[in-house]
Amino acid sequence: MSAVPAVAPTSAEHPSTYRHQVNVWWLLAALAAGPAAWILQLVIGYGVASHLCFPRETPYLSGLPARWAPEPAWLIAVNLACLCLAMGGASASYRNWRRTRPAKGGSAETVLEPGEGRTRFVATCGILAGAGFALAILFDTAEPLVIAACWRLVP
Repeated sequence: MSAVPAVAPTSAEHPSTYRHQVNVWWLLAALAAGPAAWILQLVIGYGVASHLCFPRETPYLSGLPARWAPEPAWLIAVNLACLCLAMGGASASYRNWRRTRPAKGGSAETVLEPGEGRTRFVATCGILAGAGFALAILFDTAEPLVIAACWRLVP
């Protein structure tokens, strides 16, 4: 039985050699920006929309009073602000990814060392998360424009 010798990194060479190119807090903030923006969009949008149609004990069933006209504009503004936050996280992750571009690449065998390319991997995850959650927010942004406020299925 032949054992594969474990190659331990020396003190001069860390397994993640390009980790110093990116601040770890900015890396994690960029990764979390997309999901956080989506959560904010859902929570704030749900609160505004539910208060819009159900402000007290009884819901508005026959349409909205004239005083509620700016609420759909608020929903769109919140969605656009959250969209900007998610896209900002994706662009910050892309900047982090470009800073770690010289990290070791190649086949799976060349990056099997523990920690090799982890900063670049987290930046890649941030790009995907930011873009994916921005797409979800973008789909939700169309809702106040397409669906009438306080609609109901039963008359």
